[in-house]
Amino acid sequence: MAEAVLIALDWGTTNVRAALLDSAGMVLEERKGESGVGHLDEAGFTARFDELVSGWPGLPAIACGMVGSRQGWHEAAYCELPLDVSQLAAKLHRFDSAGRPIAIVPGVMKDAIDQSDVMRGEETQIAALLAEDPEFDGTIVLPGTHSKWARIAKGKLVDFKTYMTGELFDAFAGHTILRHTVEAAELDADDNIFEVAVGDVFMTKGSDWGRFFNLRAAALVGETHPGHMREKLSGYLVGMELSSAAQDGFDVQAVTIIGSGALVNRYTRALGVLAADVTPRESGDLIWPALLALARQAGMTGDDA
Repeated sequence: MAEAVLIALDWGTTNVRAALLDSAGMVLEERKGESGVGHLDEAGFTARFDELVSGWPGLPAIACGMVGSRQGWHEAAYCELPLDVSQLAAKLHRFDSAGRPIAIVPGVMKDAIDQSDVMRGEETQIAALLAEDPEFDGTIVLPGTHSKWARIAKGKLVDFKTYMTGELFDAFAGHTILRHTVEAAELDADDNIFEVAVGDVFMTKGSDWGRFFNLRAAALVGETHPGHMREKLSGYLVGMELSSAAQDGFDVQAVTIIGSGALVNRYTRALGVLAADVTPRESGDLIWPALLALARQAGMTGDDA
């Protein structure tokens, strides 16, 4: 087995992944657990970390994500725009735990009147992409509970915006009258309900909020397939996100999507409605090499690979 040089953690709000990495960024072993962000105190985070890395070598560790938030293990200060990814390594939040050096990647903030925004975790995935292509120009979307759209110019993050699409879907589907209408159900393989809904909303620039109650009304007057209603709801919300992103100045015709599995597929389908040029990237393939690169820039790994 190759020699391990670093412990890397992708520590979100709900879950945490820990990986033992070799000098090439390959995963020698990976473990998963519950995050604890928002619930654990400092001693609790230390115990959770110790559980995750039990039996692994006493190597330095680097983490990204909500573990660096105000409700996390240690708060890591935000970097400001425009952001060169080298700033992330320079501004790592460092501390020791039982003699082990640990660093948390800072988030990124945008401080502007009525346009303030923050990200934690996504900046590391963006950094991985820019490490591959330092002169990258274009739009990156990172879909999720809070989707992030990022504008990159000559390898620097110059703007980004968050859209609460995933959280709004959960709220509509679970906590409004639509919960009786949008139950999950199997669809035929050739159903394009989602794509039609995306196109309908994009053409109206996302301005028709009445369409959400239309879903409930349609179910009451005869259209009863709950899977169709669920796909329409998803299409309406994703369509509104695409429409808003376009109005906010992001290029929706050429987009790199960073995400995983079903979400990448869904956003690829949505952007296909706009005949966009889409480049999908699996987030799981980016996070570990990015954390290794940041740790190496910060002199944490002890190797010069």
